[in-house]
Amino acid sequence: MSRQVIINADDFGLSPAINVGIMKAYQAGGITSTSMMVNMPGFDHAVCSARASPDLGIGLHFNLTYGYPVSNPGSVPSLVRPDGSFHKGNSALVRDPVDITKELDAQWNRFIETTRYPAHLDSHHLLHQNDPMIYEIMAEKAIRENVPLRRSQIVHPIPIGPIPRMTETILLDTYGDNEGLQRLLHHLVSLPEGITEIVCHPGYVDDVLRQISEWTDIRERELSVFINAEIPRTMKALNILPISYTALKELQDEPCEPPALQPLTQPIDKKMPRHVPHRTVKRRRKIHRLSQKRGTKSRPSTTRTRKRV
Repeated sequence: MSRQVIINADDFGLSPAINVGIMKAYQAGGITSTSMMVNMPGFDHAVCSARASPDLGIGLHFNLTYGYPVSNPGSVPSLVRPDGSFHKGNSALVRDPVDITKELDAQWNRFIETTRYPAHLDSHHLLHQNDPMIYEIMAEKAIRENVPLRRSQIVHPIPIGPIPRMTETILLDTYGDNEGLQRLLHHLVSLPEGITEIVCHPGYVDDVLRQISEWTDIRERELSVFINAEIPRTMKALNILPISYTALKELQDEPCEPPALQPLTQPIDKKMPRHVPHRTVKRRRKIHRLSQKRGTKSRPSTTRTRKRV
C-alpha cells in the first residue's frame, strides 16, 4: 500500500520572520503545506509571500488565543478580555458557541478576501482537540465549505451525520532539540500506510514574535531541521509521496467513514508523538489515482534503511 505525507507548518502569518522561515522550508522541500492566521501582524506579509508560490496549500489556522478577533470584540463577548483581546490559551473560561461560530466565519471570510481559498481547516493551540464544542463547530464549517479538517488526537462524540475529510493519521511532535532531525527521519521511516499529517512550527524570530509568543528560539531550531535536504531525499528513497491538503480536498465523491469512539485513557504529553490511525481503502486508491494524474507513479521501495534513525 502507498504512503503519503502532509508536512504542515503552523502559524503562517504570525509574524514576518515566521513567514520567511516557512517559505524557506517549503522551497527546500521540507514542508508541503501551511496554515495561516488571519488576525496577526504577519498576515499581509504572508499573503504577499504566498503569491510567489501558488502551488503551496494554505489552510486557515483558526485562532481564539492570540491577538484580537476579526469580529467586533463587542459582538463576541465570551471570547475576549476587557481590552478586546482574546483570552489567553491557558485561561479557564466558557466560550459561547454563537461567538465561536461568528468569529470562525469572520476569519474564514478574511482569508477568502485574499483571493485564495483555504485548503483545509485547523486550529491554534489545539482548540478543536481540547474543546469538543469547538471541534463540532469547526467540523460543521469544514463540511459546509467542503474542505478537510485536521484530525484530532481525541475522538469527540458529535451528532451522527457526515464528518469532514481528514488524514488517516496525525503526528504531533517537536523538533527543536539536538535529536530533532533524527526523530523526524525515524517518523518517516515508520510512517503508516495511507495519509499522515506531520505538524511542525518552523520560522525565524523577530521582535514581533517576541511580543506575542514565548515559543521563539525553538522555531529556528525546527527550521534548521525542515530545510535539511535529508527530508526530501528520505521521502524519495522510501517512496513516500509528499502531498498537501489540496489532494484531500479533491476527493469530493468519497464519503468519510466515522471513527469508532474510544475514551482517552491518559493525558496527552505534547513532547511525545501519538499516531491516530483511521484508514479508508477507497480514499487511498483515489489519492493514488490523483498522484498518477500528476505524473507520480507508486512503486515498491527497494531502498532499506541500514540503521534506526
